[in-house]
Amino acid sequence: MNNKVISKIVSGTLLCSMVGYTLPVFAYTKDETVYSKLDASGNNYKTIVSTHIENTENEELIKDLSDLLNVKNTSGDETFTQDGSTFTWNANKNDIYYQGESQKDLPIECKVKYELDGKELSANEIAGKSGKVKITLQYTNKEERSVTVNGKKVKMYVPFVVVAGTIVKNENNQNITISNGKVINDGTKTTVIGMAMPGLQESLGVSANEVEIPSNIEITMDATDFETNGIFSYVTPKVLEEEDINAFDKLDEIYAQLNTLQSSMNQIQEGANTLKDGAKTYSEKSQEFNNAMNQVSEGVSSVNSNYSQIDTGITTINQGSTSLKNGAEQLNAGIGELSSQLTSMPDSIEALYAGSTQVLNGLNDTQANGKTTPGLVTGVNTIVESLQTSNEGLNKALENLSATSQGTIKALTANNKTLKAVQQALGATEESKAANKTMIENLEKQIKANEEIIAKYNQYKEGADTQKQELAKKVSSSKESLTTVTKGMTTLRNAMTQVNAGLGQLNTASKKLPDALNQLSAGSKSLVSGTKTLSAGANKLSKGSTALKSGIQTLDTSTQQLTTANGQLTEGAKTLSDGATTLAEGIQTFNEQGIKKICNYINGDLRDVAERTEKLTELSKEYNNFTMLNDGNEGEVKFIMIIDAVKKQEESEQGKEDAVLNTSVEVKEND
Repeated sequence: MNNKVISKIVSGTLLCSMVGYTLPVFAYTKDETVYSKLDASGNNYKTIVSTHIENTENEELIKDLSDLLNVKNTSGDETFTQDGSTFTWNANKNDIYYQGESQKDLPIECKVKYELDGKELSANEIAGKSGKVKITLQYTNKEERSVTVNGKKVKMYVPFVVVAGTIVKNENNQNITISNGKVINDGTKTTVIGMAMPGLQESLGVSANEVEIPSNIEITMDATDFETNGIFSYVTPKVLEEEDINAFDKLDEIYAQLNTLQSSMNQIQEGANTLKDGAKTYSEKSQEFNNAMNQVSEGVSSVNSNYSQIDTGITTINQGSTSLKNGAEQLNAGIGELSSQLTSMPDSIEALYAGSTQVLNGLNDTQANGKTTPGLVTGVNTIVESLQTSNEGLNKALENLSATSQGTIKALTANNKTLKAVQQALGATEESKAANKTMIENLEKQIKANEEIIAKYNQYKEGADTQKQELAKKVSSSKESLTTVTKGMTTLRNAMTQVNAGLGQLNTASKKLPDALNQLSAGSKSLVSGTKTLSAGANKLSKGSTALKSGIQTLDTSTQQLTTANGQLTEGAKTLSDGATTLAEGIQTFNEQGIKKICNYINGDLRDVAERTEKLTELSKEYNNFTMLNDGNEGEVKFIMIIDAVKKQEESEQGKEDAVLNTSVEVKEND
């Protein structure tokens, strides 16, 4: 239980016990002061009750109930008549003051224990002794009640507050203390005042381990020739004022607010747990993303490294395509020149073949007639010279064509190798192959076209070489035949027959030459066009590759930066997850160890204390008289117990007698 709550109750109790109370107006109010004389051990041997009836309505007659004996008016000359316990006072609109004796037990019992140097002695035994003296005033509440608190029957007591005090001479006593009270030393004497609340510990239902509510008062001193004056105890059942009790009505609002607080705290705890789970998931996914980013970064770095080779290959392609375009243009020009030179060749060969046929026919005729003429020799020489001229022109044209073709074939072959190397570089990885699919397909088409042109070039070259060789053989054969013409026309005829046959074949082949030249020219033109397109594409590819290479390098750098930043983000996510876990655990601890305990305390212990306090107030109101009281009238009662002084034996009897004799005087003076 909160000590502040108990302190509030105790402080209020003490305050209320020391001041008077404003009572509401009734027909009359009755105020009783009960004086009791106790011997040095606390035994009650005389009780006198002083009563004040306040005539609030200025009545002429006042009827009062009382069980006192030897009743007498102590102030004024108002008379009364008695009928059992009913007293009728002739008030004459005045207040009534009277006193009487009572034989009833007091609601608070007081026992006095004396100790000297730790040993318990009776009052008579300790009187006149010297040493460490302890006086214990043990108060017991006799007004037990059974009340209902929070639906349960519990034992409570009428709340009495006891304030006890005495005066100790400093002459024979030193180091004077009192528990639960105050010590006032003026130099010659010391006044000690202490407080006890017997039965309140049980009434409030609190453990002494939590807070101890005193029911005893202890006075200690270092005494020489120990003696005491009388010890006075003031007892009142008034604990709290009405306005103090009304403060507990606000607890209902606190209970409602606490329930809202508890509900809200539970929601906060649930939200903290959700945050913890979400932060944990975020941290885990951030780690997965970080791993993926590392893989991406490694892939981009690999692409960046490999693309340098691809870019070098593309540059080589661009340079090779330029050379290829130049070679194709030269080849096309050579084919044009060859075409112009060979345009008239079929006609010349055909004429040559016709002349050869006439010569052969002439030889045949000559041989048949057995004649040889100089004109025949001259014709033959002319034919040989023409053959030599044609053979030289054909050789020159074929050599030019062969040289041009060889350069073109070498350029195409080198270009094909370069194209295949680029193709392999572009398809080095599945990612590159997919990204450069279109480029690879275009390169494959160009490679096939180049291979077809090379094949045509080779085919044409083989045909031309064959014709050249055949023609050379025929010309050589003709020359040999002509040199030996003089040896015999038979040999000449045979040679001319062979020449004529060769010229026939050459004539047939020369007729096919224009179509081959047209195909070769068309292929050459197509090659020129293709190589121009290839060169332009290669140039664009080179430029694009340079930009792509720069972009890949930028991507590589950015990816590395992103990977680094993501690593920091992953660490931050881990820190967030750990913080959210700590927050959730802290909120759970705060809720369970703080909010719930507070709510349980207020809804449990404090609510119980509050209701018990309300019950104590009711019991305090109910205990409004010691003797008797008419219904409808208000009463108030207080007790003053006077414990006999401890004196040496010769002084004790006289002091006790004087105390009894002076009680009535003291009461009257007090009134």
